[in-house]
Amino acid sequence: MVKFDSSIRITVLQFRFSSFSAIPIAAKRLLRKSAKKQQRRGNKPTGFEVIEPTAGCSLLELPGELEEAGYELVDAFCEERVDGNDPRNERTYYVVRFVFARHEFAANISEAFKAARDRIRIALSEICGTSMWRTRSFSNPFYENGKEVDGQRAVSINLDMRTPLFQPDGKPVMVWQKDGKGNRVGVVPIPLVPECELSAYDGILRLYAI
Repeated sequence: MVKFDSSIRITVLQFRFSSFSAIPIAAKRLLRKSAKKQQRRGNKPTGFEVIEPTAGCSLLELPGELEEAGYELVDAFCEERVDGNDPRNERTYYVVRFVFARHEFAANISEAFKAARDRIRIALSEICGTSMWRTRSFSNPFYENGKEVDGQRAVSINLDMRTPLFQPDGKPVMVWQKDGKGNRVGVVPIPLVPECELSAYDGILRLYAI
């Protein structure tokens, strides 16, 4: 469990897409140039896991709940990266990253980002509202100018294994219900729905079963 209080300086939502075409148009506009090199891990501590990998999660309400908890969207980008599991370094994927900073540390936002922030919020809402994800979260040390800031943490929420809830024409993805043996039940398929919800309701990061 994570309590979003003054000790949590930033919260990062990082989504992994296997193809550029799957990214919403508004988020594609955040694409920045990248050398596409696999980033090396430094010697800094990676923190500790607060939510273990859990598939089938909805994030529909999370962005709004982070803002209600006192955080502001201060940065966002889309970047192509090399898959470190590919021995030939030819397979790539895309990361779409959104950074929320606690309001008392959110003053240094560029005018260009402020002008685009409403559009970026729409991109984030579309990513959270049209798919379910596998989520995994960490509480990490917070660094400023290369030095760890005592008493400050950074929450990282990593999202992969995207499962669309809607078809390209906007209609819901339909699935058959199954019993414990994997046999179909019912006479018609039903809309696919998430199994759980990642929430920051009341300023606490939790998973809820749906």
